[in-house]
Amino acid sequence: MRLMSSVLGFLLRKAGLLVALVLSLFLGYLLIQALVPALREAVADRDRLQQVAEERAALEEDLEQLRSAAAEEQLKAVASLEGKIDAEIEDGRRNVTERKAEIERLRDDQQEICSFRQEVIDFLTPFEKCKAAEMLVEKAGETLDTIERNLGRAEDDAAVLADPDLTPQQKLDRLGEGGDQSLVEREIDNKESELGQKKAEEKSLEEAQASGVGWVVNQWAQSWKWLAAIALLVLVLPGALRIVSYFLLMPVVSRVHKPIHLAAGSENEAADLRTAAAQRTLTIQLSAGEVLSARSEHVRPVQGTIRSRLLYDWSSPFISYAAGLYGLSRITGDEGITSVTLSTPADPDSYLMRIDFTDHPGLVMRPRHVVGVIGMPGLETRWRWGIQSFATWQVRYIMFTGSGSLIVQGSGDVVATSPQGRSTRMDQNLVMGFDSRLTVGVNRTEVFWPYLWGTTPLVDDEFTGPHPLFWQKSDAGGPSNPIAKAFGAMFSGLGKLLGF
Repeated sequence: MRLMSSVLGFLLRKAGLLVALVLSLFLGYLLIQALVPALREAVADRDRLQQVAEERAALEEDLEQLRSAAAEEQLKAVASLEGKIDAEIEDGRRNVTERKAEIERLRDDQQEICSFRQEVIDFLTPFEKCKAAEMLVEKAGETLDTIERNLGRAEDDAAVLADPDLTPQQKLDRLGEGGDQSLVEREIDNKESELGQKKAEEKSLEEAQASGVGWVVNQWAQSWKWLAAIALLVLVLPGALRIVSYFLLMPVVSRVHKPIHLAAGSENEAADLRTAAAQRTLTIQLSAGEVLSARSEHVRPVQGTIRSRLLYDWSSPFISYAAGLYGLSRITGDEGITSVTLSTPADPDSYLMRIDFTDHPGLVMRPRHVVGVIGMPGLETRWRWGIQSFATWQVRYIMFTGSGSLIVQGSGDVVATSPQGRSTRMDQNLVMGFDSRLTVGVNRTEVFWPYLWGTTPLVDDEFTGPHPLFWQKSDAGGPSNPIAKAFGAMFSGLGKLLGF
């Protein structure tokens, strides 16, 4: 039941996140339209442009058909002119009424557009919307004049046809002798005038759409679908990759990888390693001639001679610098008892542990956890390549060899754990270091749902042997800023690859 609840909760959270993302984008779009009137007008102009383009195409098609009909009319007599002219008069009167109403609408739009705000916008932008509105009113007036002129001609022709003193032949001759346009020619004239008006309006709307606001609207209309697809992919892809990594990749890695043994061939039976309990504040007693090199910000009350040291090991300057072992305080013990106190300057949850080793083949420790070094143990590196390096994203291991002591720092607590010959797994993010005499491999985490939710990493380090590994209780929190997190993750991954 708990498993089903977890699965259902996971699915509901993902669905809710997708819905919230879509709604937030939609609300943001509505907010922009409400706050920026020009954007709202651009959306309306875009819709009107599509409508005008369709009307213009229809007019061009009608005009082409009428021109074909006019050519045929020249070869044959027109029958029933009276009914056609009556229909023409009726259509003409209706067109006059519609054009007058359209002119009124365009004039109202012109008065609304040609405000002081629009004049300022026209002055600042290359597209002058007020002049475009005035041109549309002028074009509509010219169309109305053409329709009224042709309506008068049609009414004159109707009067000729209604004259009872004329024979049908005389009526046809009279209609032809006046030089007036025929029925189809007048209709062509009307259509051409309407087409000119539609082209002018279409050009005005296209210029408006070419302005900055119209460009934004067009970009949104062209891109919202693939943006939504990307948003959906961003939500789904991490989970899909986690599932593939868990059930396909890591089983293969666990079976075929070869565990590493860094101390192979250099183990010494006399090697010894001892640890003390971790403390928030660590006091170190130095004997005569014994040297402690520690990060200056960690050094508190000091007895004895203290000097500065630019780098811990000049033979490994880059490792010393990357590990933070630069600008050190170098304390040398005198004839008496020299006491040095170390504590974490900025993190109250940090603990310090002292690790002493003698004739040791190598203590692997991430340098960022090293606070101080007692004596002068050697600083060496081991490179390991293979599928395990691909799984752990680490190809270089930094080791302190020989005899000396390390002061290491961890978050929450520092614990030394011995696998006691058995296989022991540990979260990579918590591992601070390990004895190089251990055999180190990798394995898949056994908890799938926490891994799918992102609370547990996929790969666990697996240690085998009787020697200790060192781990901290919690991983130190990083920055909360998303940009800082992104850069932190990038540089942290690079540092992990190189053993830092």
